[in-house]
Amino acid sequence: MQGTRLAGHATPGGTGAYAVRSVNNPASAGLAAHGYGMVGATGLTASRLGFGGYRIDADESEHRDALAKALREGCNLIDTSTNYTDGESERLIGAVLTELVRKGELKREEVIVVSKIGYVQGQNLKAAEAREKAGKPYSEVVKYGEGIWHCLHPEFLADQLDLSLDRLGLAMLDVCLLHNPEYFLSDANHRQLTDLPRLRDQFYKRIMKAFAYFEGQVAAGRLRYYGVSSNTCTAEPSDPEATSLSRMLEAARAGAQSAGCATHHFKVLQCPMNLFESGAMLTPNTGPGEQQTVLDLAQAEGLAVLANRPLNAIPAKGSGMVRLAELPVEPPAVSFEAQRDRIADLEKEYRREFVPYIKNAGQGLPPEDYFRWADELAKVRARVQSIEHWEQIEGQMIAPHLHQVLRALSQHLTGEVGDRWQAWRDRYLPELLTLLKELRREATVKSREKTAAITNLLDPFLPESKRKESLSRKALWVLASTPGVTCVLNGMRTPAYVDDSLGILGWEPLPDVRRIYEAIKKSG
Repeated sequence: MQGTRLAGHATPGGTGAYAVRSVNNPASAGLAAHGYGMVGATGLTASRLGFGGYRIDADESEHRDALAKALREGCNLIDTSTNYTDGESERLIGAVLTELVRKGELKREEVIVVSKIGYVQGQNLKAAEAREKAGKPYSEVVKYGEGIWHCLHPEFLADQLDLSLDRLGLAMLDVCLLHNPEYFLSDANHRQLTDLPRLRDQFYKRIMKAFAYFEGQVAAGRLRYYGVSSNTCTAEPSDPEATSLSRMLEAARAGAQSAGCATHHFKVLQCPMNLFESGAMLTPNTGPGEQQTVLDLAQAEGLAVLANRPLNAIPAKGSGMVRLAELPVEPPAVSFEAQRDRIADLEKEYRREFVPYIKNAGQGLPPEDYFRWADELAKVRARVQSIEHWEQIEGQMIAPHLHQVLRALSQHLTGEVGDRWQAWRDRYLPELLTLLKELRREATVKSREKTAAITNLLDPFLPESKRKESLSRKALWVLASTPGVTCVLNGMRTPAYVDDSLGILGWEPLPDVRRIYEAIKKSG
């Protein structure tokens, strides 16, 4: 330990020993040697399934238990970011690692920790805004939208790396990635800036400066390797928001030279990959004449490739997300129409009993329209495409409006009217939640129809012994079997999910997975 930080870093010997121990561990049921592989040219060994730290929180004991279980039972690569749950993801990872190392269940050199820097959100955004007000803004900030800025400048990277190491409780980070640097290109595209060659030159100069900073941190013993996590590095080269792996490598060589280093330490690329998003394998977009795929060039250059979003597929740009998992469907608890009528009656009562007591502010919705969910949800019902689509509607349209209106009216209506309002609200909300639950059930049915079609397409390529397995396991298996993919990052937030996912590390790799990706792409 160095102070409160764990000393050391992942090593070839440590990670290799972890793999051997895990394969021979009775608790790691079914693990096999082919469940591990080399991390590019680093000499490190990683499990082919990694623990994705998106949406894990230090306050959630189940998330903590899931990570501890994964580390104990065969998973030795953890991926997170400085902006995941506003830093709480890193805190949880740091707490679990420290506890397991102190107990002697794990050694620091056995685990590969990856984090990412780039987003300016949450507390980081507040700090950046405070710097601006003080006349000391970060340079080269991309103000992409309200509540979401982005920055790759070395000064920002330095501040974030300090905070990241503090939260993780580590003296050294194994891998630090620039997190979705393409925001620079996306912002330019949205602002309809058309001089793409000039913009790309400017973009890769920023990448080079960031890499030069990382090289300095490698030399200082705070970082082992670095790289990029990009959602657009697998896009067609004509896409104005596309990033290029070959140009990233050029930037790494230039960055190392400017930092006085003989060789660069750009060793890891992270990108989306799943059954539908197979550009890393199928889309030539990089290398000489843009004739190589990302996986081809990565293998040639000794880069590790981490696949993210393995079960959250976006089949086409701008399309909705498809969850590659079979969700349980409960039988209907109510008739939608009958429940909608109950809501309609309660909403008529609201308009009759309470609207006369509510002042119209003259802007926004008039009070009589605060509760029109009987009509609105009937319209929404026909448009819902999947459970993911429903969750988006519920989270972005329904919940914020309800929360705002309920809070405002509870403050506004007082006395005897306020008492009647509270009684009405206590009757209304359970009925509304029942209707929302039925809509969720119907959306799940639609998702199951989609996943059934995917399963029917996938199964002929799989051995019969595995066709009864869940779609999520099959999807992870295909990815983990893909040549050039080092590790598949999966958000295993419960111990049961860890059990389910890690099981594929014992399965023999599938041969010729390319034909699977091609068949799914052809299916549209």
